[in-house]
Amino acid sequence: MVVSVSGARVRLGLLGPLQVVRGDGPVAITAPKHRAVLAILAINAGRPVSAERLTEELWQGSEPAFARKTVQGYVWRLRKVVGDVLRTRAGSYELDGDAPESDAARFERLLADGRHALHERRPERARASLEAALALWRGPALADVPATPVVRAHADRLEEARLLALEAVLEADIELGATAAALPRLRELTRVHPLRESLHALLMLGLYRSGRQAEALAVYGALRATLVAEHGLEPTPAVRDLHRRILAADPALTGAPIR
Repeated sequence: MVVSVSGARVRLGLLGPLQVVRGDGPVAITAPKHRAVLAILAINAGRPVSAERLTEELWQGSEPAFARKTVQGYVWRLRKVVGDVLRTRAGSYELDGDAPESDAARFERLLADGRHALHERRPERARASLEAALALWRGPALADVPATPVVRAHADRLEEARLLALEAVLEADIELGATAAALPRLRELTRVHPLRESLHALLMLGLYRSGRQAEALAVYGALRATLVAEHGLEPTPAVRDLHRRILAADPALTGAPIR
């Protein structure tokens, strides 16, 4: 998000520690609760957030005396950083939703473009968009912001979108024939996310296209065993169908997309 403060441009970043850059350099927001207020307002840009909601988010039922006046003080200090795009209206505060977008909004647009390009069988275009999307990240989403309910939920949503982007860029790699680069990353991701079937399916496809049919079948067997043991569930029909086609050495599979 880019706003203007007395002629200086201000950028806000959510994809990593909360980032405020004004003019040529960063502006430090050292107080954790100040960062939390700014993050909550940025998450709700264009929508008013009541003082009551901010106090609930910040103290979660343990509000100190004069909590609303304390929040007013936080907003007053933040307005010195971001300017009059942070507005007060009838007991609520609002960050201008018409200001230019945040890094998170740009990331999500690039992710949508990349996934659409994959669906259209344009892996080169997909990979370019997805790499640009992932390059916007500077660390875990909102990493230095106190984990209020709204902040935690939004950070989780962004991290899930980041994982979708990683999956999609690895799918593009496989479609482009770059399995040697994709397979180590897929093995690591399936280790970290042992129940995420879409990652296992990509690993199976990549192994099969690399001439490693037995390893691809072993990946399916391990996934199925984990799902049955932990949740009493079979893999999804799409993953079972991929397993069947690998088992049968379906000739069409060498050029078929994962979806």
